[in-house]
Amino acid sequence: MTIAVDFTAPALLALLLLVLPPHAVMQTAAAGLLHEAAHLTAIAVIRRKPLSLRISAAGLQLTAADTAVMPLRTFAVILLAGPFANLLCAGGFLAAGMQGTAAANLSLCLFNLLPCRSTDGGTLLYAALEQRFLPHSPELPRWILHALCTAAIALISLWMYGNSLCNLSLSAMLIYLLLAEYLTE
Repeated sequence: MTIAVDFTAPALLALLLLVLPPHAVMQTAAAGLLHEAAHLTAIAVIRRKPLSLRISAAGLQLTAADTAVMPLRTFAVILLAGPFANLLCAGGFLAAGMQGTAAANLSLCLFNLLPCRSTDGGTLLYAALEQRFLPHSPELPRWILHALCTAAIALISLWMYGNSLCNLSLSAMLIYLLLAEYLTE
């Protein structure tokens, strides 16, 4: 397995260390490692070979062999393993009275279920849309996902504005998701 670190990863870490308390950065990093470990475990359980791990400002991106020919249900197991592990841990940490760690895991779970191409939920939704529409209308899956991603980010932004919530890291990640949605193909 190859491991690559994008220049944006240390830049984001430096920014987070400037704006967040160190324990919050550690909680977020631990939630991310748990998330990727769950993906890696799912890949191993279904007997696929992990090909690469890329670390960037968007997080960790794990790639498995033969995902293009993998059945959608198998692909879904791999993609949903990370958010599911974060959700389970959020419940456990909440029950143990560790609200900050629970919040980091729940946030990562929900963030990864957003319908954007660079998230687990968006990747799975895109694969399902491709399976359904690609033979007849090759552009439709991309446009549907663009619309859903834009709508989700707009709703979150409106909710943040309506609740006077100013969170620099969340705002930056939402902007990143929107840019990634439209600038990558």
